[in-house]
Amino acid sequence: MKNKKKPVAFITGVTGQDGAYLANLLLCKGYDVFGGFRRGATNKTWRLDYLEITKRVKLVEFQLNEPQNLIEILKKIQPNEIYHLAGESMVADSFKYPSVTIESNTIGTLNMLEAVRIISPKSKIFFASSSEIFGKNSHNKLLNESSLTQPNNPYAISKLTANYFIKLYRDRYDIFACSGILFNHESPLRGLQFVTRKITYRMAELKMNSMVSPVELGDLNSSRDWGSAIDYVKAMKLMLETDEPKDYIIATGVLSSVRDCLRLSAFNAGFDPIFEGSGISEVCIDNISGRVIAKVLERNFRKSDTLPLAGDPTKIELATGWVRAINFEKLIEEMSVADMNRIKAGNYD
Repeated sequence: MKNKKKPVAFITGVTGQDGAYLANLLLCKGYDVFGGFRRGATNKTWRLDYLEITKRVKLVEFQLNEPQNLIEILKKIQPNEIYHLAGESMVADSFKYPSVTIESNTIGTLNMLEAVRIISPKSKIFFASSSEIFGKNSHNKLLNESSLTQPNNPYAISKLTANYFIKLYRDRYDIFACSGILFNHESPLRGLQFVTRKITYRMAELKMNSMVSPVELGDLNSSRDWGSAIDYVKAMKLMLETDEPKDYIIATGVLSSVRDCLRLSAFNAGFDPIFEGSGISEVCIDNISGRVIAKVLERNFRKSDTLPLAGDPTKIELATGWVRAINFEKLIEEMSVADMNRIKAGNYD
């Protein structure tokens, strides 16, 4: 009896938070996993190392702005599934480098779709879109797949345009292509430039070292629909298991604030956090020692912060049976514990 051939997945952006967790999920399901990373990039496999899967992922050099390179990769590995997660991800940077953002997120996605059309039309493709496409939409109700899109930054525009290309290739060429409209999602593998991980890491650092200065933050009332990346990559996989490709909101439907994140992170690190003052004069104090552990600085306020938008995951829940296992409190606890362990071990990723 011949061994059944393993399914093959190609993940662009495999060294990122989502890419690493997705690779781990697919490996557990018996996939051969190929991971795309950009030529000339510094070694960023620490997330794969953290999950102890680096040697099991077949890393492939690729460039989204070189269509022929993508064609050659797809021809070689013949993937059953493609998870297109690579691209520019920082809203603030997109204002500094709008052309780079459009080239990476929009043209890069178009190049991938063309490569699929030409050489691998039976491959199923998932595209990681963003809740930023809704921009200044009303925040009085949960956003769904039919909500008005009003992008207000280059990053959001790049993602929304890519969404239209996904739909075009799905309708025009009958390619199984779908967009997951991802609301904010975090994990112990989040980069330190993101506010949730900045807070959990700095609270752990403050607890371990009394000489460390307070964490500096912006608007503590800024809110997001924050979920777990571990849950969200499961949704990506489920979307490619459906009979018909459709675009889905991937969200929790619950808003949490930066203040909530700070309070939970401080508590998890062993502090008793209380807040004093208001606005740019607000501070967070450890009630046990009287030590200031966080303060608000006006320069950290965003000039065009995203409104507190929450997503409605009903459609993907009904279509795939997707269930979230990690709520916000558990998520911050996991991140806090991971950062405490990292600092104890002298690991500062």
